[in-house]
Amino acid sequence: MMLKIKHYQEDSYSFYNDIVVSKRNTKNNPTFKVDINTLANTQSSYFENYDDHFFNNSLIRIEAAEYAKIDKENLQTLYSYRSKKIQELKNSLTIHPLHKERILNTCQNCTINEVDTMDHILGQTKFPEFSVHPKNLFPCCSACNKKKSDDYVDEEGQQLFLNLFLDDLPKSQYLHVEFDKNWLPRFYLKQPEDVPDDLFRLIESHYKRLDLLDRFRDNSNHIISNLKSMIKVFKKENIKEKIEELCLDLEPTLGYNHRQIILYRALGSCDNFIIDCIS
Repeated sequence: MMLKIKHYQEDSYSFYNDIVVSKRNTKNNPTFKVDINTLANTQSSYFENYDDHFFNNSLIRIEAAEYAKIDKENLQTLYSYRSKKIQELKNSLTIHPLHKERILNTCQNCTINEVDTMDHILGQTKFPEFSVHPKNLFPCCSACNKKKSDDYVDEEGQQLFLNLFLDDLPKSQYLHVEFDKNWLPRFYLKQPEDVPDDLFRLIESHYKRLDLLDRFRDNSNHIISNLKSMIKVFKKENIKEKIEELCLDLEPTLGYNHRQIILYRALGSCDNFIIDCIS
């Protein structure tokens, strides 16, 4: 499972203004500063509207604004992942929510790859006004960003992806695993009784659209190899109990449905796997 991370805590519109101030006219766009500054009042209003919806967890209700082509392009130009301000934002968001001394540089949309970009929760194409809204930028890996595309809701207005600034994740187990020959894992989702239908539908949508179950399978070999090595060190002494203790210790740090914990629990309770490791 992913971890819910702490969102940007300072004033959103001041963040936008700092980026605007840092920009310059270019040879290809000599009136950029004048043009972008004419949008100041409407941008202030849009940012306030975003924040209101953000704190009510109702971003799906925000309607896209209409822009002239040049204004849309100028707003999109404000975003650059390598810019100082965006890098500062990324660094502030990749601090572990429970252990502030730790860097959490793993994409929480998948828990597989390192963060190397920022996902626009409301996509830039439809919502250029939020291209550099700090609560609209989520640290992400390129693989998830490409799979997510620009959509946040479906044709019926239903949210398609978890918003890990806002959405509370269940502690009950919903990610499960079975094994084929040679301990090749096959992950699947199962709704716990205490998880509401709407939340589980959202979890299913997130996992399906980011292809997480197959990606988990393809990125499990090192986890299983590490567990095999640990079991060999444990030898025959209370192996199952030690693995369960390790899982309980990892849950708050990694997340209760993290694939590593799911694999450890499933294999650590399997007599045949343990025999394979110590024989």
